This record gives sequence, C-alpha cells and structure tokens, in this order.
Amino acid sequence: KTHDPILLFVSRLLDADTARDASALYAWCRRLDEITDDPSSDVATIQQRLSDWERRFDMICRNEPVDDMDRALAMYIQRNDDLELSPFVDMISGMKEDTVQNRTISNMAELDEYAYQVAGTVGLMLLPLLNANVEQSRDAAIALGKAIQLINILRDASPDVALGRVYLPQDMLKAEGVSTEDVLQLKSSPEYRKVVAAVADHAEALLIEAEIAKSTLPGVGPLFVQIIVELYRQYLIKLEQIGYDNLNLSGERVKINTIQKLMASFKATTKVLTQQ
Repeated sequence: KTHDPILLFVSRLLDADTARDASALYAWCRRLDEITDDPSSDVATIQQRLSDWERRFDMICRNEPVDDMDRALAMYIQRNDDLELSPFVDMISGMKEDTVQNRTISNMAELDEYAYQVAGTVGLMLLPLLNANVEQSRDAAIALGKAIQLINILRDASPDVALGRVYLPQDMLKAEGVSTEDVLQLKSSPEYRKVVAAVADHAEALLIEAEIAKSTLPGVGPLFVQIIVELYRQYLIKLEQIGYDNLNLSGERVKINTIQKLMASFKATTKVLTQQ
C-alpha cells in the first residue's frame, strides 16, 4: 500500500525543507501501514490500534503531537493552508477495511474506492509539496495513486493470500468460474489470469490519465509523475511477460530489476524534455 517508496522518491526531487515534509508524510503513512499489516496482532487488536491512530491524528490537527514524527506532520499541516485533511481520514478508513478475516472486494467500483482510500489519498497529500493547484491537479493525483495501488495489488497477490486477502473483484472472478478458495490455494488458472489482465488494463488506463494530466503540475511535478508512470508501467509489462501468473508458491511479489528501473527513469526524463 502506501509503504511503497513514492514519498521517499519525491523527497529526492525537492529542496531540503520540502523534502522534510515529504519524509513526515512518508513516516505517518508507513506507520499506519505497519499497524494494519502487523502479522503478530489479531483483528481486534489491529482495529483498536487504528482507532487509537485516528484519535492521534485528531491530536496532530490540534497541534498536540505525541512524538517527534507526529510533530513533523503537525508542522507540515500548519505550513500548508491548502492541504486537505480528508485524505488522511480516508486513508485510515481504507485501512480499517482490511481488518477482517478473509478480506475480499465485491466489484471494480469497490476496488477503485479502496485504491483511492489507501493510495489516491497520497497523491492529494503530495500536491502542496509540489506547489500544485489542488483543484486543477486533483484528478491526476488520484489517478496516479489508484494506478499504483492496483499494480501493487497485482504484484502482491501471493503475499496477500498469505494474509487471507483477495483483492481481485469477486464478481469478475465468479464470472470466470474462479472461487476465492481457488485463489487462496494459489491456483493460477487461465480464467484467473484473465481477471488479472483486466485489472492490469484498468491500471494502465489510470496511468495514461495521470500521464496526460501531468502538465497541470508546476516545477518538477511533470517529471515526478512521468517517472512514476514509467516505473509502474514496467510492472505491467512484467506481468504480461509472465502471462499474468502472479501467484507463486514462494509467496514473493512480482519484481523488476535495477536496469529496468533505470531505463524507465531515462524514458520518463526523455518524454518530459521532449514534451511527449
């Protein structure tokens, strides 16, 4: 989820003061992610910790931080009047949805909403850091975040199964004759892979939406968006190359190598410089 290094990446493109704010955002999102995915805690404990985290965010908003990391986020909020607080609340709500036994998603609309909650929100949090016009750049930020989340879901199918989570839409799986139990048993049938491909196509459409709208961002914003788009597009290419078989007995996520990452960054830079 939000634990991916997107916030750390953007911090390297910003000046020192702004990078500090990006790091504060990353720390808050990372700690929330770790609460939700703590393998040593039961559902009731995680639910209680998320409720505590929600109250703790209210304290941050009142400038009553508990620790230095909270204090850094409180300072960021104070410095940015145009920062919306609703994405933080929406992210916590999305994380709460994961605190159930055998987590499933009903349909694509529900998956889109979840992707917004746990990742599209990050895009909105980043807009003030990029000195963006929030209203003009809102759709692009959400689209990029949602695409990242959908691709991470496809990359993390095996690790998620180990946690009892199946994020592919149930209606699409059932239409192909695939049961949740099939997925939990790591059965990667042609029908299952067809659903993976459909979700990958949806993620690519969101990447294209963010790519087209990147010009609404000032400064390094377009470069930031294009690099993220190209990096995550590489994961879609990798998924296609392996026949959309993202379930494996080793439990590992789908990965790309360093050379692919460097090539994606080079391609993105070229596109921005030539205004493609």
